[in-house]
Amino acid sequence: MKNTSTKVIAVLTIALGTFGCAETKAPDQTSQAPASNASAPAGQAGSKQVTFTEADLDQLERGWRSEIDAVKAAQAKAASAKTAQERGQAIQAQWETATIPAGAAASGLPEQRYRDIREKVDRVLTILDFQGKIDGPLSIDLERADADTKARVAGDAFAELPSQATAALRARMDRLVPVWIEYKKLVAVAG
Repeated sequence: MKNTSTKVIAVLTIALGTFGCAETKAPDQTSQAPASNASAPAGQAGSKQVTFTEADLDQLERGWRSEIDAVKAAQAKAASAKTAQERGQAIQAQWETATIPAGAAASGLPEQRYRDIREKVDRVLTILDFQGKIDGPLSIDLERADADTKARVAGDAFAELPSQATAALRARMDRLVPVWIEYKKLVAVAG
């Protein structure tokens, strides 16, 4: 059972940060996804519509695997670092700011497109994990969550996705969920 308070607080902090952050970067002009807030569900201001195919998800999987390799390499460097500066640099190399560009390059997608797809898939899988519908490493203390987070966790995890993207993700769940779980264990739970 996932009931250690440190884990819950850390994961809740990550989850609330994920759910609460508005996108601040300008959309990539090479992105193939339509960016429109007009079709965002109520309560999802700042959320943009992102569509993707099974082929895009194959590329996301390749990118996430590259990110996993980058995090593992950075963790090994941190463990063998001889100075605080080396250790700090290795720790920073585990952050998404370093791994996402590498993942995008490995995926073959433009970085902003990779980020958009990755963010939407991560949100869906996070909600499914909180709901207990996948056996991931995350948990949430809904007693401490805000009303918006409670509503998202209680709702349809796929609600923010267009039907084409929902179908593509459902078709790739068996491949993406294990990769996502491995990534989350490395970064969210320090596995």
